[in-house]
Amino acid sequence: MGFPYQQIVALLRPHIVESSGLNLFMYPGTKDDFVDNLENMGVERCVPRYALRFEGHVIDLDLLFYIVDVLKTKDGGVIFYSPESRILDFKLIMRPAGGLDELCLDT
Repeated sequence: MGFPYQQIVALLRPHIVESSGLNLFMYPGTKDDFVDNLENMGVERCVPRYALRFEGHVIDLDLLFYIVDVLKTKDGGVIFYSPESRILDFKLIMRPAGGLDELCLDT
């Protein structure tokens, strides 16, 4: 991976927290903001490709989730992505203590 990969890593670095071997991307918006910033990049082998508009860049979700393991929004949403199937999985973490919420308080 060359320059585009390094450029995206540098862009995301201030928003990434490493905890328990996971790279968490602390997305500075809500789940709705995340969805609003998704772009359909066309179809590859009958499977749609998506990218995320972030700070003036368009980041392919395959690349984004190659760099990070989990995306957490500021309203408690947790987003997982499988590059193999290109399926986004949205969860809402509403636990009073423990879990990912506790990990994310270190920022």
